Amino acid sequence: MFLKKKIMSLFDYLKVKHKLLGIYLIVTAIPILLVGAYLNYSTRDIVLNHSLSEAESNVDKLELRLQTIFNRVISIADMVYINQNMKELLENDYESTLEIYNAYNRYPVFDDFLKYYDEIETIQFFMNKDMITDSHFIYADSIVKQENWYQEAVSKSGRLSWVYMDDYWTGQELLALTRAVYGQSNDLLGVLAIYVSPDMLKSVVEGEPYQAFITLDQETIVYNTEREYIGEKATFFTQDDEQMGNYVIDTDFQEEHVKINVHDFQPDKSLDNSFQVSSVIPVDEVMKEPNAIYVRGFLVIIGALTVSIFLIGIFIRSFHKRIQQLRQTMFQVAKGNFQVNKHIKGRDEISEVYRDLATTSESVQKIIDEVYIHKIKEETWKRKQKEMDFKMLASQINPHFLYNTLEMIRMKAILNQDPEVAKIVKMLSKMMRSSLERTDRPVPITEEIALMHHYLEIQILRFGEKFSYKLEVEDGVEDYYIFPLLIQPIVENAIIHGLEPKEEDGFVKITMEEEDQYIQVEVKDNGAGMPKANLIEIRERLNDEDYYSDGNRIGLHNVHQRLRLYYGDKYGIEMDSIEGLGTTMTLKIPKIKNDQHERG
Repeated sequence: MFLKKKIMSLFDYLKVKHKLLGIYLIVTAIPILLVGAYLNYSTRDIVLNHSLSEAESNVDKLELRLQTIFNRVISIADMVYINQNMKELLENDYESTLEIYNAYNRYPVFDDFLKYYDEIETIQFFMNKDMITDSHFIYADSIVKQENWYQEAVSKSGRLSWVYMDDYWTGQELLALTRAVYGQSNDLLGVLAIYVSPDMLKSVVEGEPYQAFITLDQETIVYNTEREYIGEKATFFTQDDEQMGNYVIDTDFQEEHVKINVHDFQPDKSLDNSFQVSSVIPVDEVMKEPNAIYVRGFLVIIGALTVSIFLIGIFIRSFHKRIQQLRQTMFQVAKGNFQVNKHIKGRDEISEVYRDLATTSESVQKIIDEVYIHKIKEETWKRKQKEMDFKMLASQINPHFLYNTLEMIRMKAILNQDPEVAKIVKMLSKMMRSSLERTDRPVPITEEIALMHHYLEIQILRFGEKFSYKLEVEDGVEDYYIFPLLIQPIVENAIIHGLEPKEEDGFVKITMEEEDQYIQVEVKDNGAGMPKANLIEIRERLNDEDYYSDGNRIGLHNVHQRLRLYYGDKYGIEMDSIEGLGTTMTLKIPKIKNDQHERG
């Protein structure tokens, strides 16, 4: 799951042209290459397996033919072994050479075997008894007895032994079956050697499509169509290949890669020897045509992919170029420049989107022109209207005249010995002076506290004992600056809407504390409070920038919006109220000192 999210995250950061090219390579190009390679390799495997199957069938036939030849040779060896006439021939004592020749003539068995069995090249019996030698009966002198094949046959005590040995008379190396023969008293008479005809072995492998080998005990090659290998060691067998049955060897032979299908079998009654019929399949030769097909197929695939990649490249380049043009135009429009080029190449969906964007830009530009001109006229009219109002107000009330008038009234009250009226007029004069001299720049918070104090004192004179207040200012708060007329409207709101509707005594507590990031002003009254529905409505109204109060007082909405406008959304008024118990309003003001105010 994590890997999937990681891949999708990386994919999202790629450009469209890279995504298109990547998707094409992953979904089309790479699968085609893999499928093409798989099909070609599968075809090559099919051809190779077919060749192996064909070789397996051929080797089965070769094994069957060899088994037939070897069985006849073994049968002849058995007949010679049990022939009593031959044993009498060798056990009798002869007084003259003539008697020996006559005895040989009375025993024509070997000639009959050679006459009727083509599988036999010749038969030789190496006698232990010193008698006259002829073509078949040979005296085993000390040299013969030292031969390995002779000693092996004697050591096996009558068991069959297959060897590759020299013909005594011709010196030709042939495959032979040897066997020790014993007389009536179990005395060694000699060793029988039956040589297998090379022509019969040739007939076995003749016509085979692949080079065939007949080997003895995985050591000696006893027959091959190429005579240079006959009698040599079978080098394609290793110690790892010493196994029985049918198997395939994957190796190198004659400096080329081959597969050798081997059938390993033991002729009847041959307990110590085994023969191997091997068919050598040259892999490179067999795979020559499939490889050519593979190369041609691969070239066709590469050619098709090259053309397709070239075409997809042209498409991606054109697509990317027009997307970039569309993006740059949209960026230009987003920056407020609606004078865009209306033309783009192509007639597809991107072109349609671009033309729609150009049309929209043109329409927006017309609307902006109309609205801008209208707004300029409206703002000009409003500014003139305000200037006229201010001028009218200024012409109606001269601040110095107002201050002087209030001071005259205060002096009259002192002369008439009415200190209460004098006090009210004095505080009102200070409030009026403070209000009329206000600017749009922050003022020391002490001035706002003084204004609020004058206002509250007037309210005490107004309500008498029914109203009281408490002002708590934490040390350090007086060092900061705030915008004018932020706290007094909140106190005024608490008195007008909270305390005036109440018949009991009213109380207002103002607390000013310094927090980590801001100054907190809390105005708490014990007035009438308000229902929860009204509280929710007022909270929503505070955050409504389009709300406009047609009253004459500076309301909570104005204070809240001024703070948010100048300092951000985290500042402003928070309000909580319980019907019948009172209302608490909390004002959050940023901490601004004198040097910060001057830099601002």
